[in-house]
Amino acid sequence: MTRVKMTAKEIREDIARARAYAKKNDYLRTLKCLASAIRGLVTSQVFGAEKFEIHAHLDEALRDLNKMKMMCKLFPQGLKYEKGKEKAFYQTLMRLHKKLGEAMEKARVAKLRKRLAVLDDNLIKAANLVKTDNQLEARKLYSKISEYFQDIEGINSDIGNRMTTFGMFAEAVPYLHKALEVQNNDARAHNALILCYEGMHEIEKAMAAIKDAMRWLGPSEGLYLRMAKLHFARREWGEVFNNAKAALDRNPLNTTAEKLMKRAEPKIFSATKKASGKGKPVKKTHDLSF
Repeated sequence: MTRVKMTAKEIREDIARARAYAKKNDYLRTLKCLASAIRGLVTSQVFGAEKFEIHAHLDEALRDLNKMKMMCKLFPQGLKYEKGKEKAFYQTLMRLHKKLGEAMEKARVAKLRKRLAVLDDNLIKAANLVKTDNQLEARKLYSKISEYFQDIEGINSDIGNRMTTFGMFAEAVPYLHKALEVQNNDARAHNALILCYEGMHEIEKAMAAIKDAMRWLGPSEGLYLRMAKLHFARREWGEVFNNAKAALDRNPLNTTAEKLMKRAEPKIFSATKKASGKGKPVKKTHDLSF
């Protein structure tokens, strides 16, 4: 036991905290605060009326502890504290804190594994519903999974990605938006959302999703290439060139980006030549040094 001197006030505060935690059924914090109070009694110089008052509060805190459900099972007769045996009682509390903590962690892990097994079973069931052309029931099940397992990190991102894989683009979008509201740097959710809008031919929304992904994940070869392809669909040749060049700058071996640049450059030159008029020097209005 380390000899850290505590004032009578600090000991009383530890006892008060222990009683508060006992009312919340927080076993570990209750035990820890009581152990701290007992240590204070051993290592500090508290006498007279103050010590009498502390013992009175300590008796009340022990009654609270012994009323707790788990303590009743472990110690039907209750934990007993004897004056003069503070060190032994402190060690008892600390051993109990350690054993109880280990047991609670083991139970928590077992419960989590059981929940994850149930989650996996339901995700497999939903996938089978989709494969048997029962998308309506699959959507209902995915909705229930999202609600019931909302405490599982990344659950909406996972559901959104699964739906995207099945081609359920419109249905996946709300889940992916929820995922990004919770974790705005979720790369899987960003990529799936872009793919959904591409699959739905929502070019404007796909472009916005790419810009949002660049904002949170940073620019990348893949994102620039996807943007170039979307601009290609709209025949916006200057943007096709710029984004394809940005992708090629990041990977000189990207043949798709190189082809897009070659397709875009003559279109830009032709459009600029027409705008400049015959007999006048050609002046490009776009910036090719992206």
